[in-house]
Amino acid sequence: MKKVAFLIPYFGEFPPWMDYFLASCRANATIDFFLFTDNSRPDRLPRNVHYRQISYNAYLDKVSERLMIDFHPGNPYKLCDLKPALGYIHQDSIADYDFWGFCDIDLIFGQLRHFLTDRLLSRYDLITTHERRIAGHFTIIRNKQRYNRAFKDVRDWSEYLAAEEHKAFDEKAFSRLFVGFKNFPGVLRRPLKWLFLPHGRRALFREAFSTPGLRCDWVDGSRNFPSEWYWQRAKLTNNRSDDEFLYFHFLKWKRDWNGRMCSDVEAEDRHCCWKVTEEGFKAIHSLAR
Repeated sequence: MKKVAFLIPYFGEFPPWMDYFLASCRANATIDFFLFTDNSRPDRLPRNVHYRQISYNAYLDKVSERLMIDFHPGNPYKLCDLKPALGYIHQDSIADYDFWGFCDIDLIFGQLRHFLTDRLLSRYDLITTHERRIAGHFTIIRNKQRYNRAFKDVRDWSEYLAAEEHKAFDEKAFSRLFVGFKNFPGVLRRPLKWLFLPHGRRALFREAFSTPGLRCDWVDGSRNFPSEWYWQRAKLTNNRSDDEFLYFHFLKWKRDWNGRMCSDVEAEDRHCCWKVTEEGFKAIHSLAR
């Protein structure tokens, strides 16, 4: 089984759904998560979540030294621009892994190994969950120097990263190393990509339909999105499909919660079974559907 690790720098108070995110990490015991944060160590931290406490300023100093740029943004949201460089920054943490990845924490994972099979990981060097761009909320990359330093192949990469404001470097500039000729017919796009985008030759861009309610339509092409998502020991489904999903990114609902997210799931039950709605996280006893 190929070893996979996600690198997650997060500074500032953890969000109120953090326990659910960690429960979905725990249920994927064969995948590791490295959490770099200034928060206190979470209670009942899963064994596969490796906690690295570090102050925000110390982390910025580490990044600046590793990338040889001045990286000291005032807003931690700027760290999203670092995602393509995380494998390079944290080479010491991922030395024993075949793949490293970046993700957001406003999501819950399904059964990752049902999707990230060894066959898939043997075939591709980069796997992401949008069809036409890198997904900042879920991407994995083969742990090879060529890919760990691929962000440096972006023209003016250091200016993107050193800028104070967030540039969406991961989903825009970095994407262009892998995806191009979007408006060309497929019969032309594939050979042009092979010739002019060598990084993209072994890259899989496949829509996972895991961020519903935004730009991408639902699986059936409609705008009729699920109103409930069900999580049972990492099996992730919803009330619009019995198919399993890789993860659920509740970005749209999160924006509506404004600190009023409901959560009536007992702490000891968060590793068993619950659902997510536009109101928050709710207990369920079974999925007899």
